[in-house]
Amino acid sequence: MTVATYYFHIRHADHVVVDFEGSAFPDLTAARQEAIETLRELVRHALMKRGQEIPMGIVIHDERGAWAEEIDIATAIPEIVPRLR
Repeated sequence: MTVATYYFHIRHADHVVVDFEGSAFPDLTAARQEAIETLRELVRHALMKRGQEIPMGIVIHDERGAWAEEIDIATAIPEIVPRLR
């Protein structure tokens, strides 16, 4: 089975935390699902630690460094969006 490396860059309101290591996935669909779960966990952690900046999304890049997809907080946690408005 062929796998590809995808990079999850964490997008905050005023900066991006770059993923230099990447992770292997069989395809973009699997990477997308993992990005959704990762973003949910990061938001949950930030909310538990009051004062910590809440990530707004994850930008997925492929192994060539090309943009593949972006998962925003509304996609990962649709029920949180009304609270942010």
